[in-house]
Amino acid sequence: MPIFVGLLTAASILLLIYQDNRADQYGIEATEVWSAYQVNVVKTTVEPDPNLKAQYIEEQDVLRQDAQNLKEKSSDARHAVVISGYAALLLLLGAATAVVALVGKSIHGSYAGLVLAVIGVGLGIRALF
Repeated sequence: MPIFVGLLTAASILLLIYQDNRADQYGIEATEVWSAYQVNVVKTTVEPDPNLKAQYIEEQDVLRQDAQNLKEKSSDARHAVVISGYAALLLLLGAATAVVALVGKSIHGSYAGLVLAVIGVGLGIRALF
C-alpha cells in the first residue's frame, strides 16, 4: 500500500505542476489582452476619424470581455492550484503514515494512511473540475 500511495503522491505533484503552469498561462494571456485593450483606449482618444473611433470602441468591448473571461479563468486556475497543493500534501502525509505503519506493523496506522490518501485523491479530483 505505501508504494501505491507514493505513486499517487507523485501523480498529485505532477497535477499540481500542471495546474500552476495553466494558471500562469491564463494570467499571461489576460495581461496581454488587457494591454491590447489599453492601447485601444489610447487609439480611440487620439483618432480624429469618427469611423475609426467607432471601430476602436467596438474592439474595446470585445477585448474587455475577453480579458475579463481570461482573468476569471486565471483566478479559477489559481484556486485549483491551492486545492492541488492540499491534495499533494495529504497524499504525502498518507504515504508517510503508511510507511511508518508498515515499519511498525500497525494496522491502524495503515488505515490512517489510507484515509489521508483517499481524502487527497478526492481533493485532486476536485481540482480537475
